Amino acid sequence: MKVNNLGIPKNNLTAKVNIDSNPVEDFKQLVLTVNKELEESQKLKEAFIQGKDVPIYQIMIQSQKAKISLELLVKIRDEALKSYKEIVNIQV
Repeated sequence: MKVNNLGIPKNNLTAKVNIDSNPVEDFKQLVLTVNKELEESQKLKEAFIQGKDVPIYQIMIQSQKAKISLELLVKIRDEALKSYKEIVNIQV
């Protein structure tokens, strides 16, 4: 199964689901990956500011990757909190 740098299967039709996976560990891995993207973006920006030979397009691409990764992480967090609140409010 091929996965992108966020750990998300590229082709959901052929991806096999790991039943033994731990959602907490998966989320932790996603957070670490997003953090790595943000750090890489920051390093490229700092190198450019210091006058090193860094193409501006590479900075922009990495910045957008980091931004999209962070937006995805926030949306996943929001949905998880929404689901948690629904579960808490279930009346037994």
